[in-house]
Amino acid sequence: MKFDDYKWDTVIEAKQNPFALNIREIVEYKDLIYLFVKRDIATTYKQTILGPLWYLFQPIFTTIMFMVVFKHVAALSTEDVPPVLFYAIGTILWSFFSSLLTNQARVFYANKDIFGKVYFPRLTVPISLIFSELTKFAIQFVLFIIIFVVYLFNGYGAYLSWRLLLIPVLMIWLILMASGLGLAISSITTRYRDLAKALEFFLAMFMYATPVVYPLSMVSGKLRILFELNPITAVLECFRYACFGVGNVSLSTIMLSAGCTLIFVSLGILLFNKNEKDFVDVI
Repeated sequence: MKFDDYKWDTVIEAKQNPFALNIREIVEYKDLIYLFVKRDIATTYKQTILGPLWYLFQPIFTTIMFMVVFKHVAALSTEDVPPVLFYAIGTILWSFFSSLLTNQARVFYANKDIFGKVYFPRLTVPISLIFSELTKFAIQFVLFIIIFVVYLFNGYGAYLSWRLLLIPVLMIWLILMASGLGLAISSITTRYRDLAKALEFFLAMFMYATPVVYPLSMVSGKLRILFELNPITAVLECFRYACFGVGNVSLSTIMLSAGCTLIFVSLGILLFNKNEKDFVDVI
């Protein structure tokens, strides 16, 4: 029997379309995605006393610090939203965005040992990072809901409405933005590893150029234009509107952010598919 006469169950070949996702193949490796998620969560808090409880301590301590510094010292407005709720949701969302972006940006280098030994759809790793960060977000968001309900029973004027249905859409929006931008940056950090550290520093500074600890309504004049050009501004303001009924963002800002997200996702997929072919030789 000739070699060409064999019927192969799986044929591995180079992608012809630079924007190909191979959804069917990724679905076939769903168990591997689960194992990657389990690995990420287990290794993060391995040999720690409190374990996953650190997921809760991080937003609690950060929220308390923001309340002391920005509410009581700097006296920044929270648009009649209780400071605990205002800072808690900002902290949780920014933590999710920055952590997902950073992890996606170093996905090749962090998994070089696995990528170089065996074949599997490379996109399973970025997808697993999304679910890992969503697990962390879900735990923190439950804490936020508990605090929110306590304030409702104590006379806080917000109420449940259709706006809450926007939250899943906003989360998808945030995931696409962070993942797309992170995958685009990953093609650079593969060759220049110190850029991953530079990205963490940049995000720490960039948080203060984003309405995380203050509302967009506090920014006016020409400076407001710069803030509205920030893609994540629209997501944060829309999220506050969904939760509290407050927010100050124009339709043009939302459309700009959505357009940037589409560009990030397209560029991220393109560069990821291009980079996965030869990154092993570079690393």
